[in-house]
Amino acid sequence: MTDDRNLYGRATGLAERGKHAEFGGAVDAALADLLVEKNSFFDSVVDRWETLFPGFSAKPARFENGRIVLRVRSAPALYATRPKLRAIAAKLASLPGAPARVQLRLEVSA
Repeated sequence: MTDDRNLYGRATGLAERGKHAEFGGAVDAALADLLVEKNSFFDSVVDRWETLFPGFSAKPARFENGRIVLRVRSAPALYATRPKLRAIAAKLASLPGAPARVQLRLEVSA
């Protein structure tokens, strides 16, 4: 026998283990899949964001609890973006496939 045995006594290569080399990576991927809400309207907003709002500092990050979360890089950008949220929501509500009420939330992330 060789020395490259795992806990169960047989050697496994990357193809047999799957795409995650460590258990923590598999748990992180599983949690990310559970926590991310799938929404076709949000996907279309992400695809068209640069054409709708060119040069805008906020970017769509995720869809969470029926809200579109916009990410900015700093607190000053957050305070500059906050007054524009109503206009952004109105423009997004006019898109085809938009929900009855478009809700936005801002978050700061580097």
